[in-house]
Amino acid sequence: ATFTEVPKDVTVREGDDIEMPCAFRASGSTSYSLEIQWWYFKEPARELAHELAISVPGSRSKVIQCCGDISTVRVQGNDISHRLRLSGVRRQDEGVYECRVADYSDDETQEHKAQALLRVLSRFAPPDVQAAEAVSHIQSGAAPRRHGPAARPTPPPGPGKRPPPPPAEGDASTATASAAAAASSASPPPGQAAILRQQHGSGRAR
Repeated sequence: ATFTEVPKDVTVREGDDIEMPCAFRASGSTSYSLEIQWWYFKEPARELAHELAISVPGSRSKVIQCCGDISTVRVQGNDISHRLRLSGVRRQDEGVYECRVADYSDDETQEHKAQALLRVLSRFAPPDVQAAEAVSHIQSGAAPRRHGPAARPTPPPGPGKRPPPPPAEGDASTATASAAAAASSASPPPGQAAILRQQHGSGRAR
């Protein structure tokens, strides 16, 4: 007894339709009773509320709760096959799909298993998701800030050091007026100096 066709790991995009084949042939020519069961295991294993649309040959499509036995096909014979069809897959459909074949030919039922891993990519994601995530992380990351001497903040004055207060407006005007007076008394204008010389000269002539 052996599998003649097994499901394979597959990566698809959201909204795609996929099929997973499973075929088994019992040893010998005697008519046996074989049963195929499809099981679904979420990664990580946990209870889920969503459902999978399963298309079973010989019956219309029906919705079966995920996680566990999601499809069963039983035949009388030594050759059995079944294709599990998933329509419009979603990200939540990721996980392990297992084809179990129960062989009732002997007194003890023998069970054979074949598994496949389904990965579902976002509709707009590139094939290499990990590389895309790394690139987006680099693009969105801020460049390291470098503080030069000019960018350093001025430290506040110490406890014993106080910045000198700005000069008051009155002090500034007084200083300006006194400076102007000193300049005028130090050197009179040229016209006044000529008058003084004439007065001194006329005094001497008398």
